[in-house]
Amino acid sequence: MFQFAIHSANLFQSLLLQLRLVGAFSVLGLCSWSLISCIMDVITQAKKMHQIPCSKCRFFTGDYRLKCTVNPSVANTEQAIDCGDYRESQNS
Repeated sequence: MFQFAIHSANLFQSLLLQLRLVGAFSVLGLCSWSLISCIMDVITQAKKMHQIPCSKCRFFTGDYRLKCTVNPSVANTEQAIDCGDYRESQNS
C-alpha cells in the first residue's frame, strides 16, 4: 500500500510538471503571437503613413503653424493621401 502511495505521488508530480511545461509554452506562444501581430500592425501603419504626399506638394510650407496653405487641417494626416489639391513641387 505504501508503494502505491509513493507511485501515485510520483505520477501526480509528473503530471504537474507536464502541465507547467504546457502552460509555460502556451504563455510563450501567446507572447510571441502578440509581438508578431504588433510588428505587423506597425509595418502596415508605416506603409500607410509613407503614402502621404504632403512633403512633396507645392502648397506645403514646412512650418508647424501652417503646414499647408490650401488644406491646413488635413496636412500630414491620413486624409491627405488622396488630396485633390496636390500639386507636385517644382524643386523636387
